[in-house]
Amino acid sequence: MTAQAPADPVMPVWRDEVTFTLDADAAAEYKLVMQEGETAEFEWITDGAKSNFDTHGDRPCLNYHNYEKGSLARQEGTLTAAFDGSHGWFWRNRSGAPLSITLRTRGEYAEIKKVL
Repeated sequence: MTAQAPADPVMPVWRDEVTFTLDADAAAEYKLVMQEGETAEFEWITDGAKSNFDTHGDRPCLNYHNYEKGSLARQEGTLTAAFDGSHGWFWRNRSGAPLSITLRTRGEYAEIKKVL
């Protein structure tokens, strides 16, 4: 009888993945179009430096609904839509040098769109 190597752990399958570079002081925004109560898993990571971020939602007649703000080099979690509309992330690079960010998403949403 021969021993078999353990199976490789299953890597998560992401529905969408975008990578973009922000020059110093530049910004970008990506949103998921979601219905109230839908959930999406996400992960975003920079190539090193921290980025200011603002996770929020909006819809007609509601310009801004805050989920979280901060400054990180990486974040992962679940975003649950508080209402029908667009929900996602705004990043601003305050590092003083170009910064690349990769965003990966999967779950319950109609589309991912670049807003800014």
